[in-house]
Formats: sequence, structure tokens, C-alpha cells
Amino acid sequence: MSLWKWNDVELEIDLEDLDFQERYEEAFTNMAAAEESLKKVGKISEITKGYCEMFERLFDDIFGAGTSEKLFNGKKNTRVTDECYDSFMAVCKKDAAAATKRKASQYAKYKVKSRK
Repeated sequence: MSLWKWNDVELEIDLEDLDFQERYEEAFTNMAAAEESLKKVGKISEITKGYCEMFERLFDDIFGAGTSEKLFNGKKNTRVTDECYDSFMAVCKKDAAAATKRKASQYAKYKVKSRK
């Protein structure tokens, strides 16, 4: 389990917890579908709005309704959105690596050694 802090908001990331895994997987499935329909040409303001809302939904789906409001203070800014997402993914990567290391260490204790 890791704590992720962004914009004075502290959230728990636990990629070993079933409830978190289900919300995380569902949120990214939803995001993939939203990305397919994301407007990529036209007015920059409309593209920015859709892009930012896609990430707002991601964070709300994972952490609960209203989370994105706290993370972004109600603003839609692509740079801030990208920085927030990058920070989130870095903590997820760290949490996954720590879980893998912990499991490998635990399994190594009980590994049967072959005799020569």
C-alpha cells in the first residue's frame, strides 16, 4: 500500500487489494472507451475539456465521486492533468514493484533447494 499526495489530497493506492484492483481495472476500461470517442480535431477548448474530463472520470471511478474536484480545484488544464496522472502512475508503479519484491522475498524463504 502506498499513499499518493497531490494538491493537498492524500489517497491510498493498494494494488494488492481486491476492491482497489476492481475499481482500477474498471476505471481504465472506461477510460479506454472514452479515449476512443475523444475529440481530436476542432476547437482547442473543446479538446481540452474532453481530455481533462476523461481523467477526472478516471480518478472519480478509482477513488470516488468528487475526488477529481479536490485534485484539480475545479480547473481544466492539460498540463496539470498530465502532471497529476504522471504522479499517480509513478506511485502505482512503485506500489506494484514493492508488492512484487515482497512476494519474491517471501517465496524465496520457502523455496525447495535441490540437492546435488
